[in-house]
Amino acid sequence: MHFFYVKPSGFLARYIKHYWILEAEESDGEICERVIPTGNIELMFHYRKPFVVKGAEYPVCQPRSLISGISSNYTDVSTCGKSGVIAVTFYPHGACNFLDFPLSEIENTSIDLEDIFNKRIKEIEERICLASTLEKRIEIIELFLVEQFEPVDRRDLMLIQNGVGLINRSKGQISTTDLSSSLFLTSRSLERKFSTLLGKTPKQFIRIVRFQKVVQNLSSFGNKQLTQMAYDNGYFDQAHFVKDFKILSGYTPREFLSLGPCQSDYFE
Repeated sequence: MHFFYVKPSGFLARYIKHYWILEAEESDGEICERVIPTGNIELMFHYRKPFVVKGAEYPVCQPRSLISGISSNYTDVSTCGKSGVIAVTFYPHGACNFLDFPLSEIENTSIDLEDIFNKRIKEIEERICLASTLEKRIEIIELFLVEQFEPVDRRDLMLIQNGVGLINRSKGQISTTDLSSSLFLTSRSLERKFSTLLGKTPKQFIRIVRFQKVVQNLSSFGNKQLTQMAYDNGYFDQAHFVKDFKILSGYTPREFLSLGPCQSDYFE
C-alpha cells in the first residue's frame, strides 16, 4: 500500500490543504481504516476499485466520486484488491469557494458528486480513470476545481478564517460567546455564517478542534492521569472526556493510543 500527500498548485493552495493519495494492490489484501472527525470537507475521486463503507447493517460501496461534509462521527471503511483514490482536503474556509449551496446540507454525510454536478462529472471520472499517470489525474482534478471556483465575499472569507484561527489558537477551549464577541458579531449571525460557509456551527466546530488537539497530544500522554488530561483540554471531568472521545472516535483515549501514532498532519 502507498499513501502520501501532494500539495495543490497555484492559487488553489489558498483553499486546499493538500491532496492525499492511497493506492493498494491485490497483494495487500483487505485494508481497514477508521475515519475520525477532522473539521475538513473532502472530495474523493476513485480511479480503481472504490472503498467500502462498513455500516451497522451492511457494507455500502462508495460512488466513483463523492463529497464528504464535516462529520461529528467516525466511519469504518475498507478496500480489498487493486484500488486507488485521490482526495482533495479543503481548508475550513476553502470549500465554500467551490460549492454554491449551504455546506450544512452535507454535514455528517457523503454524497455522490453526480447529485451536485449532474452527468458532466461522469466525463471527469472517465478521464481520471483513463489517465496514465498520477500527475495527469491531479491536473484533471485541478482543472475541474478551477472551473468551479467562485469566491465568496472577502469579508465572509476573512470572518471564517479569523474565527477558525481563534478556535485553533485556543485549542478548542473558547466559548461561542467569546468567539462572537472577538469577531464583533452576534452569536446568531456567527452561527449562520459558520453553518453556511464552513458546514458546522461554531459550537460543533469547537468540539471537533478540541478533539483534534487531544489526538495530536496523545503521543505524549505517557503516565499522565486521564483526569489531568481532561482538565488540560477543557473538559469538566474524566468521565465527560472519555465519553466525548469515544463518541467521536469509537475508542477510549487509552484504546486509541494503543493503536499507534496518527498522521499528525491530518489534524492541522
